[in-house]
Amino acid sequence: MKDFEKITDIFFDLDHTIYDFEKNSELTFLQIFEDLNLDVHSDFMKHFKPINDYYWDKMTKKEITHEYLRYARLADTFKMVNMQPSDEIIYQIADLFIENLPNYNHVFEGAHETLSYLKSKYNLHIITNGPDKVQELKLKNANLNQYFCTVTNSELAGVKKPDPEIFNYALNLAKVFAEQSLMIGDNLDADINGALNAGLQVVWFDEFKTNVEQEFVTINELIQLKNIL
Repeated sequence: MKDFEKITDIFFDLDHTIYDFEKNSELTFLQIFEDLNLDVHSDFMKHFKPINDYYWDKMTKKEITHEYLRYARLADTFKMVNMQPSDEIIYQIADLFIENLPNYNHVFEGAHETLSYLKSKYNLHIITNGPDKVQELKLKNANLNQYFCTVTNSELAGVKKPDPEIFNYALNLAKVFAEQSLMIGDNLDADINGALNAGLQVVWFDEFKTNVEQEFVTINELIQLKNIL
């Protein structure tokens, strides 16, 4: 695509863009509930997703801490399925979730094929708001490390997307200029607007195929990148 002719480096978000967070989260919770002998309603994940998104948005805006997110997203989800486990149990599940999530490593369809294709043409990188050790394990266990030259996370950068500083940190780490760089992610605020404000070009991964009309390039499947880049 003509607009991307100057691109040498591509930055990807990880969760919800390459790593299938919803599927892996569901498998993680099923294992935790079984191990703890908790009979949890099958609608748990249906409620967890929007609640998790809500608290991640608040954390991105620096309105809450990551520790509060870990507790509140579970407490609110249990309320939605008419359960009231003790705070002790909620904190235990929160810890087990972070500990066990990297054991499940489903990626979106076409991820490996697309990344292999792009790696032959561009330098690939990760920018993620996720915790350092957890994201490192996800990349390793899903066999994704092989594709990426650098990995920037919010713990290393000291700020979270959409703060321009995390993009500047990633650009400096990659030793590349913003005008040569492209960001691909699912979150319109954190990934897309954040990258645009830092001077990068963007492609929006519309995971749920909302097909909301945007001024920038949008894809619904990762494999579509092979026709764009």
